[in-house]
Amino acid sequence: MSVKRPVSWFLTESGRKFTFALVTGTGFAFTAAKFTPHTLLLDKYKEFVHYYQNSQPVNLSEELEDRCKSCLDILKVPEVHRKLITPFSVFGYDLFHAGSTNSKYGVAIGIPVNFSYKSLEDIEKDSIQVNLKNVDWTTEAGKKLADALILPEKVQQFAICREIMMTQNNKFLYESAYPFACLFLAYNVSQFINTKLNLYIAPLSMRLTLYSIVGLFSMGTYFLMKDMTEVHYETSVDKKLCELGPEFVESGVIFYEKMLQRNQALRELMGKDGEAKYSKLGNENFAIRQPRIALSHRKQYFVEKLNEIKKENEEINE
Repeated sequence: MSVKRPVSWFLTESGRKFTFALVTGTGFAFTAAKFTPHTLLLDKYKEFVHYYQNSQPVNLSEELEDRCKSCLDILKVPEVHRKLITPFSVFGYDLFHAGSTNSKYGVAIGIPVNFSYKSLEDIEKDSIQVNLKNVDWTTEAGKKLADALILPEKVQQFAICREIMMTQNNKFLYESAYPFACLFLAYNVSQFINTKLNLYIAPLSMRLTLYSIVGLFSMGTYFLMKDMTEVHYETSVDKKLCELGPEFVESGVIFYEKMLQRNQALRELMGKDGEAKYSKLGNENFAIRQPRIALSHRKQYFVEKLNEIKKENEEINE
C-alpha cells in the first residue's frame, strides 16, 4: 500500500491554486507593509519614531517650527502642499521623512534633537550615551562628536530642505510595488521552467534547487531596484539643492562634513561595533548592497560645485 507524500499535493490542480493564492497574499502583505506606513498608518509611524521624554512626546520648539516654515518658503512649496507637511521631533540624531506630497495622507518630517543645540552646555544637559556609557566630552572623540552635533542655522535649513524634497516624489509607491513584482517574478519564472522542462516529474531536490536559484535572483532584483531608486532620488535632490544658490552649496559641504565627523567620532567611541558600522572616513559600512550614496561622495559633489562657483566668480572679476 503506497502513501502519497504531502508535497505531492502541491503538484495537483488544487495545490497549484493554493500556491498561487499564497504567493498573491504574501505579495500583497509585503506591499502593504511598505505602503501603509507612508499613508494609512503615517500617524502611527510618526508616533513610533517620535522623540519622547518622561514617556511624553516632545514638541518642536517655536524656533524650529519657524525654521521649517522658512524652508517651505525657500522651496516655494505651494499652499496646498504646505498643509500636508508636518514637522515633529524625531528620536536619534538623523533627520527623518515619510509620506509624499503627492499623497492625501501627507508628509512627516522628523527634526532631531541636536537641531536645538547651540553650545556644549546644551549637549551635556541631554546626558548622551554611546553603548550605554556617558560620553566624555573632554576627549578628542567627544569634542569631535560635540562639534558635529552643533549645526549652524543655514546648515539646518539645508538639511530640512533636503528631507522635504525627498518627499516631493512617488518613491514610496515604487518601493511598495517592488516586493509584489519580484515575488511574482520568482513565481512565474519557476512555473515557466517547471512546465518547459517538465520538472514536476523530476525529484523534489531538483525543484528545490530551482526555487532557491530563482528566489535568490528575485531577491537580488528587489534590492537592486530599491537601492537604485534611493540613489536616483538622492542624486536628484542634491542637484536641486545646488540650484538654490551658493549658500546652499556651501551649507551642503558643511552638513556632509559634519555627518562624516559624527560617524568618525562614533566609530571611535563605539569600539569594535563602531568599526563594523562606520569606515575611517565616516561612511556607513555595507557588505554587498549600496542602499544609499556614500556621505563622502555626496560631500565631494558639493565641494566640486562650490569650486565651480568660485572659479566662475574669479573669471567674472577678472
